[in-house]
Amino acid sequence: MRMRNRRETPKDIQRAALLATFLILASTAGYPDNSISILTESFPGSGTVLTVYDGDTIKVKFVNGSESRVRLIGVDAPELDDSREKVHLNAQLAKRFSFFHLYQKKIKLSYDQTPVDRHGRILAYVWLDGGVLYNEFIIRQGFAAAFFAFPFRGDYQERFREAQKEAREQGRGLWIEGKPEEIPSSSAGSYLGKLISVRFLCSKARKSRSFLYLESADGSFEALIPRDYQANFSLPETLTGRLLIATGFLEEFRGRPQILLFFSRQLRQADILDQPH
Repeated sequence: MRMRNRRETPKDIQRAALLATFLILASTAGYPDNSISILTESFPGSGTVLTVYDGDTIKVKFVNGSESRVRLIGVDAPELDDSREKVHLNAQLAKRFSFFHLYQKKIKLSYDQTPVDRHGRILAYVWLDGGVLYNEFIIRQGFAAAFFAFPFRGDYQERFREAQKEAREQGRGLWIEGKPEEIPSSSAGSYLGKLISVRFLCSKARKSRSFLYLESADGSFEALIPRDYQANFSLPETLTGRLLIATGFLEEFRGRPQILLFFSRQLRQADILDQPH
C-alpha cells in the first residue's frame, strides 16, 4: 500500500497513442464494420493490477506481458485533480476503495463496443474471483457513480442504475449523510473496507519521509497523514495522550488497520462525551 505508483513508460504511451489512432481511423476512414470488434477480441482476457490511479482507472499487466491503463466501463469516480476539498477527499476515498479491492489482484477482463477512450485507455469490465463484476460493485458500495456518456450493453446499464439507486437509498460510501459509524480502535479489524470513524488514544506521533503516523495505545490501529497533505492540518504541538477520532476508508497494512488522512475534517479530538466510561 505504501509502494509508489509505477509511471507509464514512453513505450506504454506510444502503444496507447497508436491504438487510439487506429480506432479513429477504423471509424472514419472506411475500415470494415467488424474491424473494431476484431481488435477488441485480441485484447487479453486476464491480468494483474499493477497500479490504482483513482477509483475508476487502473494499470494492468496482461498475461501476454503487455501493460496498459484500463478505464472501468460505466463508472465515474470523483477526480483527484479537482481543487474542491470535498470532491478531492471523495476522490481519495474512491481510490482507497479500489486499491483495497484491486491492487496486486488477478482479474479477468471483458470488453464492449468502444475498445478505448480518447485518452488511449482500454475500456473494460473487470471481474474478480467469484464472478463479481467490479464495475457494478464499486457503484453498489457507493464509491462511484454510474456513467452513461458512452454506449455499452443495455443489461449492464440497468444493473448499474439499480446499483447506484441502492447505494444512494442505503447511504453507502460517498452517499452517506451525516457522520459515519464510530468504533473503538480495538474493533477496527472487523471493519476493513468500510468508511468509518475510529476512536483511539494516540500513544505516539512519528514522522517518516512520506507520512506522519499516529499510533493507537493498544497497537491495533494507526492513522497516517501523507507528507503532501500535512499542511492541511493545524495540529497541536503534541498529540501524545490525546483521544482522537479519525474518519476515512479503513484498510490494512502488514496486519494493522489504518486510515489515510488528507484533510483536517477527517481528524478531531474527542469531546468529553465521546470518551469511553
